[in-house]
Amino acid sequence: MPLHTVSDRSRTMIKRILILPFLGVVLLVGVFILMLTANLYTFHRLTDESPIAELSFAATGAQQYRATIAYGDFCKPEHYSLDGDQWRLDALFLKWHPWANLFGLDSMYRIERLGGRYRDTVEENTSPRLAHELHPEQGVDLAAMISRYTGRLSPVDTLYGSSVYEDMEEAFVYRVYRGQSGLLVRKARRADPADDGGGMTIDINKTCASEPGLLRRMATFTEGLVRAGAP
Repeated sequence: MPLHTVSDRSRTMIKRILILPFLGVVLLVGVFILMLTANLYTFHRLTDESPIAELSFAATGAQQYRATIAYGDFCKPEHYSLDGDQWRLDALFLKWHPWANLFGLDSMYRIERLGGRYRDTVEENTSPRLAHELHPEQGVDLAAMISRYTGRLSPVDTLYGSSVYEDMEEAFVYRVYRGQSGLLVRKARRADPADDGGGMTIDINKTCASEPGLLRRMATFTEGLVRAGAP
């Protein structure tokens, strides 16, 4: 066999040996970016003050209520049981450094939890309480990753929680708004207090039956892969 033929085969084999690990690294980086994208999609961009949730309540017993909340795309109101005199809504806020804002990264938020609370601290410490997680479980916990790394190259300025609470009164509808600094709540009297599901009056510029966007489809697909690979 000619010497140049053996040399060509050797070079080809070496190239393959070098290319395969590189392709593997590229694939892993791509999967990691998709996983982060899926997690980041659970946050919503913050610009001006606008409503992010609307709640109404119906008493089911002594200091027991059925809460109706609409959030996200406002297309599917959800119902939860709460104990206490007041409701509380928690959200996680993600604020970027100014240099990251130049790349289009606005401050973001994610609704985390809905729970009940008592006006009296003694009751708060001794009475039953219920809390409900509102954001979907993620394969990659971006918030936990960010909280562990605060180096100079981190684009994140701060990651913090914000909460609002109010009385659970059947005669009112409660609208939660978000701003650059956190959450706030305003209430309005309901037209029909007996109707526990009639408080959904926020105008949303979305069609509930429309197809999800590309980012949403990517996030759903990636989350399916993550859950499929989980032990």
